[in-house]
Amino acid sequence: MIKVLGKPENQMDSDMIKILVIDDEKDIRIALKEILEKAGFEVDVASNADDGLNLLREDGADLVVTDVIMPGKDGVETVNDIRAEFAGTKIIVMSGGGNVAPMEYEPGTIKTSAYLASASVAGADLTLTKPFGRQELLEAINTLIAE
Repeated sequence: MIKVLGKPENQMDSDMIKILVIDDEKDIRIALKEILEKAGFEVDVASNADDGLNLLREDGADLVVTDVIMPGKDGVETVNDIRAEFAGTKIIVMSGGGNVAPMEYEPGTIKTSAYLASASVAGADLTLTKPFGRQELLEAINTLIAE
């Protein structure tokens, strides 16, 4: 079992792990911020990729959690931009969009697995399919920050 902590007991507040959440859905941003702050992480949120990248440039982050399907710049482009400027930043890409269940072929339809596979190829360290649980998210984060 992974111990869920945002900050080891011997770590000073200034060394708290900082996470940036990028998601166009306000409810998701609020929920993730609350979960992560309760787990002891410092959290910034952005509603789109451009704002997220600007926050990353201004304030930095140890880890980024980003949606893949967003208006404007999508999560795959966001991963490419983060890798280009902040190669050492850990990235988790999440998606619940597209078509989750197997289905008949439909031209122009992209499944969630394809979005997440593209994000992995672009450099995401980990992918999560929405909906995911609090524990799954925290274990994914702790796995990455322990590397």
